Amino acid sequence: MKKDLPYNSVSSDYKNLLDIFVNKIHETVGNNLISVFLTGSFARGEATENSDLDVWCIFNELDTDILTKIGDISINLPVKYDKLEMNSQCLTLNEFKSGYFSKFLAYPIIYMEGILLFGEDITMTKVQDKEVEKIYKEFLAEILLSIRHYISVNEPTEKLTYQKIKTWVLKPLMFALRLERYLHKKQYPLTSNDLLSAYDIPPISLIYFMNKEKWDNDIKINKDKTLYSLHEEVIKLLN
Repeated sequence: MKKDLPYNSVSSDYKNLLDIFVNKIHETVGNNLISVFLTGSFARGEATENSDLDVWCIFNELDTDILTKIGDISINLPVKYDKLEMNSQCLTLNEFKSGYFSKFLAYPIIYMEGILLFGEDITMTKVQDKEVEKIYKEFLAEILLSIRHYISVNEPTEKLTYQKIKTWVLKPLMFALRLERYLHKKQYPLTSNDLLSAYDIPPISLIYFMNKEKWDNDIKINKDKTLYSLHEEVIKLLN
């Protein structure tokens, strides 16, 4: 994992907030805290004013008392929760290594995007191509079911909002596309602009992800054609 936080064009002092959060946890639980790392848009340098701080806290042992203490630390940070959410996920080291949480904790993505904030780098094992392919195809399978749901229930156009599609289709597709490009080029496109540059002809999902107005326009003009194009893209990536 990298150790330097990237620049993010946001108004909050997120670096100081992370320092306070990590130091408070360490003061509270001591050597029980093994590692803390950052993922998501703040780790990629793509955060906006609406982004959360996605922080993973890894412990030797974990119980509800520790979780409650972390909650107290979060709610008493100098930046209020509704202004900048500290989205902390907590696992024991054994849970992290178990593979049971792989749906939520995609190791290849953490390996290539994560920023180590405290303690041990628990992602020292280099990811294998087979593991990368498995993860990105699992992303695609779940995305495909979402798209098929919208088509098969004839979801009304007014319900296919950009925010809804971004959450359930476009955002997870961006993770899959990054991993797919990594397998083809052996370079991981960290940001959306990096991902765009990795294609000669960008996928329609990437265009929609970066251009809300195009999604809003296309879905109003022809809902079926728009959903079919996403469905075809995911099928091609899966095969």
